[in-house]
Amino acid sequence: MIAFFDSTVLIAAIIEDEERHETCAHALESVEKGYAALHSVVECYATLTGGKLGIQLSPSDASELIRHNIYDRLRLVSLTAAEYVRLIAQAGPVGARGGAIYDLLLLTCARKIKAERIYTLNGRHFRALAPDIADKIVSPETGGAFV
Repeated sequence: MIAFFDSTVLIAAIIEDEERHETCAHALESVEKGYAALHSVVECYATLTGGKLGIQLSPSDASELIRHNIYDRLRLVSLTAAEYVRLIAQAGPVGARGGAIYDLLLLTCARKIKAERIYTLNGRHFRALAPDIADKIVSPETGGAFV
């Protein structure tokens, strides 16, 4: 099964004090064909080093955690310049404003690799942007679709 992990799940899997750490870490560890967006690597680094979640790791510690939890386990996917142009053109029609563009970016990456399962902690937002693949958007806590 091809699984895609969004940034929220990756961050929760990395940070042991996160409320959903165990279920997110388990989901990450249990997939054979796992992917994440290259954008999510940068977002994880920013979160781990920025202090926003009450922790502020050194750049070297953050890099090591990213290597161990992302680079060593997942394949990375990115968009081409042409795909970014299409992404921006699609944003308005699907209702992506402000930070929702990043959710749409991740969904575009998941579509690109034909993900069969898209793990996120933002199911409501993801489903609103991609109702056609809502059945693939799952919670790491249940492994199934959001209710």
